[in-house]
Amino acid sequence: MALTTTTAMAAPSSYEPSSEVNPRFYTGIGYGQYSFEFDNDDLDTEFDDDAGMLEAYVGTQLNDYWSFELGYHNFDEVSDIDQQAELDGVSLSTKLALPVSERFKVYATAGWLEWDADLRAQLDDLTIATTQADGGDVFYGAGVQFAMTEQVRFNLEYERYELDEQIDPEMDVASVSVEYLF
Repeated sequence: MALTTTTAMAAPSSYEPSSEVNPRFYTGIGYGQYSFEFDNDDLDTEFDDDAGMLEAYVGTQLNDYWSFELGYHNFDEVSDIDQQAELDGVSLSTKLALPVSERFKVYATAGWLEWDADLRAQLDDLTIATTQADGGDVFYGAGVQFAMTEQVRFNLEYERYELDEQIDPEMDVASVSVEYLF
């Protein structure tokens, strides 16, 4: 009888409902700086410039180690004296994280970006050439995450985009973002 009572009394104290619901959903916004280099075979031009980038995304965190994200990226116009390019796109990516402590994680990310670009080049005093390009390509990156509270997280991230179309651009993006976890 004493054994049964002890077990019954211990069971309620050892059962605590988990405060984490898996999967968990989150949303985030971010700002970054990117370096844009391209060679345009159609217009016989090339240039290198830096500009800003805004992003908004939603995600599903399956557990502490694995997440999926759907995002929108708006890359500001890059230009030099006689050339301009503007790019935006929608991405689907996955994130693999390694918790370092209760508040810090390091992670790697990889995904697919569907993008559209508007390009303009002034070839001489009278000739302006414009073209549009679109495509889909992979990207990859790495970052660190800091959990300010249980719901608010900050990310510092580096990503590399290698878009393989007529403009053959390479983009390196360093960004910071804030997330809200539901």
